[in-house]
Amino acid sequence: MIILTGDSHVNALRHGAATLESEIKQHVNRPLRIGALGNGKHTLRAFSERSTGGVKLTQRSYAAALRLLSGSPMFQADPGITYGICLGFHSPPVFRHPMWERSAPSRHDLAHGKVPISSAVLEAIILSNNEHIYRFFESLKATDVNFFVISSPPPRRDHYCLDKTPGEVVLEVDEAFRSSVQQHLRSLGIRFAMPPKNVYDDQGFLRDEFAQNAPNDFHHGNAEYGRRFIRALLVDDPQWITGTAA
Repeated sequence: MIILTGDSHVNALRHGAATLESEIKQHVNRPLRIGALGNGKHTLRAFSERSTGGVKLTQRSYAAALRLLSGSPMFQADPGITYGICLGFHSPPVFRHPMWERSAPSRHDLAHGKVPISSAVLEAIILSNNEHIYRFFESLKATDVNFFVISSPPPRRDHYCLDKTPGEVVLEVDEAFRSSVQQHLRSLGIRFAMPPKNVYDDQGFLRDEFAQNAPNDFHHGNAEYGRRFIRALLVDDPQWITGTAA
């Protein structure tokens, strides 16, 4: 069984997979289940613990969602199950902070007079944001759960914070965030899948045609975004299923 789950960005993958059903069946010889655990806000607190044979979700709504999806409220150390987990790459909680209206990462061109934020401070912010997610990943790794991490989409041009924060600062913070997450996952020997290159525009934002068009939605991808990601993940490069992807 292949289970793709995590925060709300998984919904785009679910909708995209529905349009690729016949192609997926040609490349995937195991059942595929896709569904979100729920709102990512619950990852700001401890939401999991190690258990016999895997990792148990202690956040009730997460556990209930995983049980509906997989039949169990825990991530199981079962060689017949591969989990793709979309958590940890969601940078908007960091780049939308009002501090970036007057500040910028110190490596950014500060000719416009913004206050420099050192890489050490930015790294501490990122680690604080992902603290419990990293503990979750470490537990999955320690209990031999077969999994990889799925990135969320790149920033969108229509995010409300761009009304006051320069786009180049948003991209700089997002790049620092994603680079930090990748480095941390590599240090743990955890595989991760990034968005396909064809979903980015020439500056690094999500292309407009892949943005979810819904009220007060500033960061999700749409079904076509999900389609492209699922195609890259399960059709064009099935190594993610076998566990041989670098």
